[in-house]
Amino acid sequence: MIEIIQETEKTEDKQEAKLPRNIRQIGNPEKDFRIYMEDYVYTYLHPAQLYGCEIGVFPRMLILVGEIEHFSNRSCAFISGAVQVENERFPEEVPELNDAAWRRVKKEMQQFFDKCQIVGWVLDIPGNALEITPEIEDMHRTNFLNNFQFFFLMDSKEREEAFYTWKEGRLTRKEGYFIYYEKNPQMQEYMISRRQEHFGEHPPIEDVDDEAARTYRAMMMERKENSFKRHSRIFSYAISSLMVVALCSVTVLLIGYIRRMDHMEETLTVMSVAMESTEQERVSQPGEVAVETISSNIVPAEDIQGEVQQDPGDIMAEGQPENVLPEPSGSALAGEQQPENQEETNVSATEEPKDETESSYEEETPPVLTEAQVCLQQGYYIVKAGDSLEKVCFKIYGNYDKLEEICRLNGIENQNTIFAGQKITLP
Repeated sequence: MIEIIQETEKTEDKQEAKLPRNIRQIGNPEKDFRIYMEDYVYTYLHPAQLYGCEIGVFPRMLILVGEIEHFSNRSCAFISGAVQVENERFPEEVPELNDAAWRRVKKEMQQFFDKCQIVGWVLDIPGNALEITPEIEDMHRTNFLNNFQFFFLMDSKEREEAFYTWKEGRLTRKEGYFIYYEKNPQMQEYMISRRQEHFGEHPPIEDVDDEAARTYRAMMMERKENSFKRHSRIFSYAISSLMVVALCSVTVLLIGYIRRMDHMEETLTVMSVAMESTEQERVSQPGEVAVETISSNIVPAEDIQGEVQQDPGDIMAEGQPENVLPEPSGSALAGEQQPENQEETNVSATEEPKDETESSYEEETPPVLTEAQVCLQQGYYIVKAGDSLEKVCFKIYGNYDKLEEICRLNGIENQNTIFAGQKITLP
């Protein structure tokens, strides 16, 4: 028997679109009339494949139902169901198609295949070697009058089967047919009902002692468990890695935020202290006079005038040692002119100290000192309204390092217990 698997060919006839898409070819079917059997029907016709039991030894008869479609160039029969004909005669004889058998067939067709028509019949005679007898031809001619209704002869013992059609007054064997694959819920329901009738609610379970099968199942289960464990470990590692990365990222962000907050707090503190100092300098306290003492090398004007009025001889004496006498001139003319020269010398000596005093007054003018420098020079600070010990320390020293020393020097236990007008001694 030749078996070919193929896909349905597309033809120019639009009606060919009704043909099944997935088919399997058995033998070499003719072109004028083709038979298509659904896969569930073919399985039901072979009980050894369906129930996993031994091949039967008694004849069986079934009625095939489906549709017959006529196309432009051929006719096709589609078998979508099979109804069992109950054998009321002896089991070893061929079942008879009487009125009671036809009523049962019609009833099951209405229950499971209400939209189908009878397209043929099946006879399974184990060991008959596909021999057409006169009794078979007479049964077909009597019960199946349509020329497109066919006969399917089976020999389940020898696993032989063939389709026959009525041609020229006798059953003629066809060379092949097709098996197609589609959803067939009607045939599935019929097969389930027949199985329950045959075996009851609990069908038998095949018990096969196959060491190779058990080994293969055990190997597959072990492989599945190992695969599950491996995937679980990989998933756990991935989750752990993601959690570590997330924690590190959050830690870095928190550290950055803390540093920014500290820097911002320091900046705000410095700005607040500077703003308060500026505000206090602008607004003077009522009833108080700010007195600043500035140390410098400025000489009073009375002292300068006293130096200018000194005797020129004293000035000359200050410029020369006591034991040194002036050298005499070598001529009388020089002796006569000495008083004039002495007067010029006195005048120049008198003018020179004046010039030196004026230049020192101009050069030694000191710069204006800040409030912090003035307080450090005088050694104390007068507390103003709004001052705190921390602000005073930062204003004078620019930091808080001297805060404890200021408290100890002034006997202050609480830094917040100072008052306006209090005198704070500075270290």
